[in-house]
Amino acid sequence: MRMGGFAPQAPGLSAPTVLPPPTGARVERDLVYRTEDGRSLRLDIYRPPRAGTFPVVFLVNGDAPEEIIATAKDWGVFRSYGEHLAARGIVGVPFNHRSGVGGQFAAEQAAEVRAAVAFVRERAAQYEVDPMRIGLWVFSAGGPFGLAPLLQRRPDWLRCAAGFYTIWDLEPYRDQLRPPIDERIRRWSAITALDPDTPDLPPLLVARAGRDRPAILIGTDTFIHRARERGVDLVVLDHPDGQHGFDTRDDDERSREIIDETLTFFARHLEAGQ
Repeated sequence: MRMGGFAPQAPGLSAPTVLPPPTGARVERDLVYRTEDGRSLRLDIYRPPRAGTFPVVFLVNGDAPEEIIATAKDWGVFRSYGEHLAARGIVGVPFNHRSGVGGQFAAEQAAEVRAAVAFVRERAAQYEVDPMRIGLWVFSAGGPFGLAPLLQRRPDWLRCAAGFYTIWDLEPYRDQLRPPIDERIRRWSAITALDPDTPDLPPLLVARAGRDRPAILIGTDTFIHRARERGVDLVVLDHPDGQHGFDTRDDDERSREIIDETLTFFARHLEAGQ
């Protein structure tokens, strides 16, 4: 499955979120969670300032050429979210995965998402996390590999998930996919999880940028409509004037509100502080 990359922060990878991030997290950087083809894949762990046992949110970035995405966990947006989550009593985990641009990306990247989660869960006591209170925060083209498989077959540890300017449905990309095979489009689309025979979906949050790419908007709107028909516990946060990557690119009140409401969503569903 081939499609173009998405790197909304590429012009300014060091830019923090427009809601200024706090400080004070206890941070461990560059932990190797998997080695593939001679490359070490690394993650960072942002823990709250105080000791305890905390829920955890994994930050799944989108896709881009390898030279951009190789150090995605170090982008300003993900460092910011690590600090934001830690300040809410949640462990934040951004991690690097390999680029899928120009190749058969989804299965390999999906395996890397699971490997990052497994690495932290297996060391729950060491990193002060509750291995059964986990959320996913997925961005841009992270939807097909970072969210779709885990919604279609929800693991028992997944409590909730959020997507920012996310690809929820690959159908609008049919003309760009090589080859455009129906089974693959369904397999790697989060919208497939809304089929009637998919049980037990977690609470979901969708952040929609009104100035996003048309294909993303079409898929997002279709997902929202079907999720509401299905009766999913769904929060929709719309930024009518927002760009793809609004959380670093659009320094306005609506961007800040969406970030704050998303952090509150995770704190509520992961029972942070309990």
